[in-house]
Amino acid sequence: MITLNGTVQRTFSFPADPLTTLVYFSDLSRVARLLPHISVVETYSAEKVRIRFQTVELGAYTINIYCDLELQTNPDSYTIIIRPLAGCEEVEANATLNATTGYGYYSSTARLAPAEDGTTIFYQFQFQSKLTRPRGLRMVPKRVVDRIAQSISSGRVQEIADGFMESALEAFDDLPAGQASRLVEEWLAARGLTSAEANQFGQKS
Repeated sequence: MITLNGTVQRTFSFPADPLTTLVYFSDLSRVARLLPHISVVETYSAEKVRIRFQTVELGAYTINIYCDLELQTNPDSYTIIIRPLAGCEEVEANATLNATTGYGYYSSTARLAPAEDGTTIFYQFQFQSKLTRPRGLRMVPKRVVDRIAQSISSGRVQEIADGFMESALEAFDDLPAGQASRLVEEWLAARGLTSAEANQFGQKS
C-alpha cells in the first residue's frame, strides 16, 4: 500500500472585506478549480462536488485519488469548512503497471479576520488516502515507495496550498467590475438577509 497523510497550514491576505471574501470562497465548484493537481469531475451543487487529484511521481507513476466534498459557511464566525461528503459511493481501488486509482479524504478550514488592507485568511487542510501499489512498484524497495508517499504528503500538498492562494488572488483580480458586489447581493438574497444584516457582517471584527 501507499499511505498518504499530508497536513499544511498557511496564512495569507485577500484584497476584499470579510463578507465579500466569505462569499467568494463559498462556492465549492469554483474554489475547487483553483487547486493545483485537482480537477472537478462532478458537480452535485455549488457546495458539493467530486474532485480528482492527479499527479505523476518519479516521472512514471500516475496517482489518481477521488474525493467527495461539501462546503459549509458560518457567517457568524467567518469560517469556511470543506469536509468529506457523506453518502457517496467510493471509487473502487485499481492498479495497473504504472498507475493507481483510489479514494481519499480531504478536509480544510479557513478562518477570516478583518485586516487593514482587506481580510486575513488562516487556512489549513488535510489530505488522506491509502492506495494499492502500481504493479511496476511491487518489487521496488519500500524506501522508494515511501519516497513517493512523502513527495505527495509533503511536496504536493504544499503545492496545492501555495498554488491555491496564488490562483485565488488572480481569479479575483480578473472578475469583471461589479461582479464581486453582485455575488454578495445574490448570496445574501438567497438567505433572505436584509441590507442592515449585511452591514452587520461587514462591521464585525
